[in-house]
Amino acid sequence: MTRSLIPAHLLEEAGPVSAAFTTRRGGVSRGGYRSLNLAYRVGDTAHAVATNRRRLAAALGIGPGACVEAEQVHGTGIAAVERLPRASRRPRRRPIPGVDAMVTSERGIWLVIYAADCVPALIVDVKTPAIAAVHAGWRGVAAGVVPAAVARMREAFGSAPRDCVAVLGPAIGGCCYEVDAPVARAMGGAGWWPRAARPTGSGRWHLDLRTAVHAQLVASGVPARRVATVPYCTACRPDLFFSYRRDGICGRMAACISLRP
Repeated sequence: MTRSLIPAHLLEEAGPVSAAFTTRRGGVSRGGYRSLNLAYRVGDTAHAVATNRRRLAAALGIGPGACVEAEQVHGTGIAAVERLPRASRRPRRRPIPGVDAMVTSERGIWLVIYAADCVPALIVDVKTPAIAAVHAGWRGVAAGVVPAAVARMREAFGSAPRDCVAVLGPAIGGCCYEVDAPVARAMGGAGWWPRAARPTGSGRWHLDLRTAVHAQLVASGVPARRVATVPYCTACRPDLFFSYRRDGICGRMAACISLRP
């Protein structure tokens, strides 16, 4: 199972956290969900997903009930997780409704988001300490969900952006992600657009969402040297990652972070 994890070394070296991104390897799912699909709501069997989640929990050295997840509605909702409710100690708990990001300063809680092309962003404030896990598709990038999470950390815990470190996980790259004029208009003429988008024809661009998120973090006050990107395009590597843009029917990988006890 350990071969299925990509450690977020920059985060773990900077602060008292454990953090990792999963690949699609090491699970029991079949078909388009092969093999380590971790999401229930994509059409895979509940038994396979439950088995895969137990394997992930074992690899992380935790119980499945220690994980908190977001509903992920492609918005800017952010939940501050203050404690792990008793009911959440069940292996399968309901996601926090209406949010795409979670923040906490509590130790021992694992924040988990799922993605298959969208950008998974993990953030730690090394001084407070506090952490965040964010799911950012193009709608979330356009709405600024990642800088909103940094702002929520400041409001909830007094986190200063200069004390934050972020790692952006595997996501679809500018090599494979073509978007149209409505997506471009949704970005609202953002200053990072010329760096993140490459014209490919009339009203079409190849868009690198992680370049956009990196720019948003720096604009929020996170030092550029403290923002790292895992150098994989999910669409380019069917052997390692699920990709909704590539396959349509597919599983989801996880991005996981926790403050160590």
